[in-house]
Amino acid sequence: MLDRRIQEPKILCLYATLQYYPDEVCRPDSSLGLTYIHSALKHAGFEVDLLDTSIGRPGKDDLKDTFYRRTPLPDIDPDIFRIGMTAERILEEAAPFDVIAISSIFTQQTSRCIEIAEIVKSVYPEKILVAGGVNARSLKDYFFDRGFDVIFLSEGEKAMVGFAEHLRSGTRLESVPGISFRRDGRTVATPAGPPVNDLDEYPMPSWSALPNEQYWEISEPWGGRDGWLDDDKPRFASILTSRGCPYRCTYCHVSKEIGGEAGDIGKLRFHSVERVEQELDTLKGLGVELVYINDDSLLAWKHRVHKVLDLLQRYDFLLADINGVNIRHLFKRTASGDRLEVDVELLEHLYAAGFRRIGLPFESGSQRLLDKYSTAKWRIDKCDVFELIRIMSDMGFTTNANFMVGYPDETLEELSQTYMLARRAMDAGLDGCGFFMVQPFPGTVLYDESVASGQMERLTRPDDMGWSKSQSPSPFRNLQIDPQVLHYSRNLAFAMLNRDVRSRAWLEKTAETAVREPLPLA
Repeated sequence: MLDRRIQEPKILCLYATLQYYPDEVCRPDSSLGLTYIHSALKHAGFEVDLLDTSIGRPGKDDLKDTFYRRTPLPDIDPDIFRIGMTAERILEEAAPFDVIAISSIFTQQTSRCIEIAEIVKSVYPEKILVAGGVNARSLKDYFFDRGFDVIFLSEGEKAMVGFAEHLRSGTRLESVPGISFRRDGRTVATPAGPPVNDLDEYPMPSWSALPNEQYWEISEPWGGRDGWLDDDKPRFASILTSRGCPYRCTYCHVSKEIGGEAGDIGKLRFHSVERVEQELDTLKGLGVELVYINDDSLLAWKHRVHKVLDLLQRYDFLLADINGVNIRHLFKRTASGDRLEVDVELLEHLYAAGFRRIGLPFESGSQRLLDKYSTAKWRIDKCDVFELIRIMSDMGFTTNANFMVGYPDETLEELSQTYMLARRAMDAGLDGCGFFMVQPFPGTVLYDESVASGQMERLTRPDDMGWSKSQSPSPFRNLQIDPQVLHYSRNLAFAMLNRDVRSRAWLEKTAETAVREPLPLA
């Protein structure tokens, strides 16, 4: 089937339906990967469309029949529900297309990607199903077994155009870079080749192809809006000014994106400031008011950051939380070099550019764990994070912090260090903090190491990993800390340190449960 010629292949870029637990924030995927693919295909002259099946077609589907329609999924979990278009509507939209291209970057949403494959292949077995993204790459045999024909292993813009050219002109499938497929029962992978270093080679993403009005009506932007944004329904969009990261944290997908099947796409690469300006002009023309910068490491190269901030300052955008903040980047070296000092100039520039809410990823209160799992990204003894928080609070930033607990070899003392760091940070003026159970997602070094060491089974049910922050257990075996103590203390620390109504209600519920079901002593 993959070797047949299609004179003018029609391609549908598709966001899958979604599934959530009741206590999770339901928001559309709206990641930029498919908009880059859509734009690349369009610029190459191919007929291409884009559909978000969690939303439906604007003017044809009502949100009450798609995003706000919750269908239980008892076969997965009695608490999980599905949102999105019906199977009948998906088939109706897929009918005119030869290729259905799906993005799969979130392990937790794997089942919805598989659902699309099952729906389409059951009625249209001749249609070609392709998937890209770190999750699809890492679980490619899982995807092949369930109906997908091609998996894209690296950045997809050029590879997808190459695959479409293969269908149209009959070039060898093996000549398409960075893809995997099955031939004669074997899984074949082609080399990804060198990454594109000058990101300006890629066309701008197709923001206009997204159902933006529906996204704005739902009003759940990435980066959140609690505590800093007054507008109930801001007109928002995401942007990427760079790709890759200088760090290789073992729990992050970038840890496996230097070498291997993905090639070297983890390398830090940039759009020019001129290109960023063009993209901001485009977003302004679409009526966007709030921008979320989705870079993995926006602040890594200070010289460039200040140029980008100068540019942003000329626009009247609200700027949501930055995706890729690292603690070290908010400090600068002192003359002695013994300690670091808060980079007040950078913070002032961030504020002047329009940033009002910034999340601080502390990761752990244990230096050993930071060194082992987080590339020694920052040093607790050299970075006065409490002074950082006080300065940011005085400037008017809303700050929250993320901590990770449940590392495979974390000790009770190290867990206590994390909770103490969180408490001192809250005392210094932090607006909120969260504690996330370490999850070894497929496509990370931590996943490979954990399977190899026997600390966890190879993933057979993606639905079990990384779900609700309050409910997800540790996936690791033989933890140093009793799993019940870990789970209970994590939730208790969250409730005690956060002073909002939600956490107080959880604390009351937890206290009642503790009376009825006391924990065994560790």
